[in-house]
Amino acid sequence: MSKSKIEWTQHTWNPIAGCTKISAGCQNCYAENMAKRFGGEDGFKLTLHPEKLDIPLKRKKPTIYFVCSMSDLFHDDVPFEYIDHIWAIMALTPHHTYQILTK
Repeated sequence: MSKSKIEWTQHTWNPIAGCTKISAGCQNCYAENMAKRFGGEDGFKLTLHPEKLDIPLKRKKPTIYFVCSMSDLFHDDVPFEYIDHIWAIMALTPHHTYQILTK
């Protein structure tokens, strides 16, 4: 979890990082550029981070989370079981607000 400088959220939660270019709009991907700037995500290859799944469970203070700011939760290569696990964590923590953007 990272405290965010994005004005419309408080923290990012990235149990997934990386992506696949699928359109011309991907040419200017902020997430890929940021990943490369800070050491990269294996060439921005889609990567699951199960060690980060429990982050919202540990935070008691109501928080606004930008989910998968460095990826797409609904990327074709993310297993449905993993997405279900993320949704289960969100359901267990109704005191938080989750923001999910997708392609």
